[in-house]
Amino acid sequence: MVAAGFREAGEEGRAMEQEALRLAERGGFRIVGPNCFGIYNPRNRLTLLPGYDFSTVPGGTAFLSQSGGFSAQVARLGRSLGLGFRAVVSYGNAADLDELDLLRYFALDEGTEVIAAYLEGVRDGRAFLEALREASARKPVVLWKVGRNEVARRAVQSHTGSLAGATEIWEAGLRQCKAIPVSGVDELCDVLLALEHLGMRPGRRLLLAGGGGGLGTYAADLAGTEGLEIPPLEERTLEGLRAVLRGAGAVAGNPLDIGAPLLPLPGFEAVMKGAAGNPSTDILVFDLAMNFALDLAGEEGMNLVAEALIRARRESGKRLAAVFYTRSCDPDNLESERVLRRVRSTLHEHGIPVFPSMPRALRAIALINPAR
Repeated sequence: MVAAGFREAGEEGRAMEQEALRLAERGGFRIVGPNCFGIYNPRNRLTLLPGYDFSTVPGGTAFLSQSGGFSAQVARLGRSLGLGFRAVVSYGNAADLDELDLLRYFALDEGTEVIAAYLEGVRDGRAFLEALREASARKPVVLWKVGRNEVARRAVQSHTGSLAGATEIWEAGLRQCKAIPVSGVDELCDVLLALEHLGMRPGRRLLLAGGGGGLGTYAADLAGTEGLEIPPLEERTLEGLRAVLRGAGAVAGNPLDIGAPLLPLPGFEAVMKGAAGNPSTDILVFDLAMNFALDLAGEEGMNLVAEALIRARRESGKRLAAVFYTRSCDPDNLESERVLRRVRSTLHEHGIPVFPSMPRALRAIALINPAR
């Protein structure tokens, strides 16, 4: 039931919602909604979400959303990031089927690998937290809970007629249930991207690499804030890096400063393979400003850079993540954005997540490495 104007609109709407439930019970069918966008299911090419450009390639993520708008946003962003969905369900007022039913269903569904949810409130908090605990024991659950202050709680009540609940209770419940708490569409998609390519608990020890000492220092500060580790490199790794990094400004260490946005390809590939294979770190995070790199290497050079990172990941067996962005604001520099998106797609196809900033990358990595 897509239509709005039910429980969220007051007593008259509440009475209509109850009448809809009576009709459903008499007719022997269930209701998703009202006040929702419904279901997107790429496995059978069904979508009730507004739009025509959703992916028809299924994946392993189920997204449950009390918001219709966020269900469509996440589905579209998923396509651009190469994230496949098992299903997206916008369920609105949850007059009949609710978050508890959907969470239990996808927790038991063998094709669902990750469950994500945008949640405003629940009907039965104790039962939901119990279901959340059981689901998190089976697979990662990423939960974006809103209604953290009085203004937001009033907005929740007028949006879907839900009760948001006390923030402190929710935060404690999510910790106990081992769900991954996120805030906002960007953070939600960052975490789903990290889970897709790095997996749950890939390790907290990072090797930060890029062209510039300030970039590495800033990234190390961010990593410390997020509770991530930047350990010293093994001596054998350092020896190999020093043999290649002979340019002015390059520093072999962790953070690793290659001395320029990019090196000539043979040297760049040797550095990435050596860095990725360092035994004392779990993930190599490589930082690159795309517009500067294009000035040096051009589009074909960027394709070769992507291939070098893919080979470094494959041959080292270690996880890699990239931070690619543009520092261009002029309309004449849109070419760098086009190249970035093409290179990003290539890296995603080969298991290397690409984030638009270092804070977002490190935040996502920290969230998929929760304390046990």
